[in-house]
Amino acid sequence: MLAYESKQDSEKRETIPSPETAAARCIYIVARKRIHADPAAKGGRIIPDSWVMTSICPEYIPKTCQPLFTGMDRLTARWQPLAPTHCQLALLDLDTLQPLIEQAEALSFLTTLLSPAETELFRRFRYAKRRLEWLGGRLAAKHCLHGLLNEDVSGRHLYATYSILPDTHGRPRLAIPLTEYPTASISISHSRGYAAALVHQRGDCGIDIQQKTPKLAAVQERFTSDEELRLLHPITDTLTRLGLLWTAKEAVKKCLLADHPSFFGIIKLAEAKYEPIERIWTVHCRLTHPAALSATVRIAELDEHLIACASGEPHA
Repeated sequence: MLAYESKQDSEKRETIPSPETAAARCIYIVARKRIHADPAAKGGRIIPDSWVMTSICPEYIPKTCQPLFTGMDRLTARWQPLAPTHCQLALLDLDTLQPLIEQAEALSFLTTLLSPAETELFRRFRYAKRRLEWLGGRLAAKHCLHGLLNEDVSGRHLYATYSILPDTHGRPRLAIPLTEYPTASISISHSRGYAAALVHQRGDCGIDIQQKTPKLAAVQERFTSDEELRLLHPITDTLTRLGLLWTAKEAVKKCLLADHPSFFGIIKLAEAKYEPIERIWTVHCRLTHPAALSATVRIAELDEHLIACASGEPHA
């Protein structure tokens, strides 16, 4: 049964997006029963009490999806110090997302957070692993954008208004640049168990997350040199040392060399410093081609993973 808005209820009124479609322009009255009032109709609909809105997501979230977003909020808050200046970072637990993709109601909600173009792209994926990693990366990137705009811009921005599509090099780009930050850039990465995203307000950025596996040792000749390994000699664990080099160079590649297929040989580690209080490595890399550039990368350990964040200006 619906109730008319009382004077007391009117004081609690706020405009909230529809959980079914982020593009809807309906007005919701926040009252004891969270009554939905459609200005174009006499009828209405009760928003389930199990649906809540969090600071991380401007849409109402079904109960089944709440752990995904609260978990992303906790991970993001824990690792935000890793992000370079003017950047927002987000981490999402793929193990929490995986069962939601297999539930029709949860998946229906999650796809409302995508733009029409993103939804079309998502539906083309046939492999479960690809669907999981792609959706996790997009949700993490949208959280970055939401956090970035909430800091400096008034008003509510819905997840579906951010349409993140691949450019000609496969790099994620906003289909429509942000009015507030027209040169903002996005980087996305995923490794077993996690998806990560980084957004820079006004320059290029790169993020990489990599699980420490024996495969790194099997291919270390491709991305390491004896000089670089000597710089990391204080790190006693071999896989950590190799993972740090791999993620640093991958992050720099995404930041400055997105259009270069071969990059390990032109990125050289020049300096590495460990910050024991923050438990973060800061490494400086030099690029020998196509121009003499340098980049600073911040790297940290998360469980059996390494996360690297780089920021800088694109090459000429």
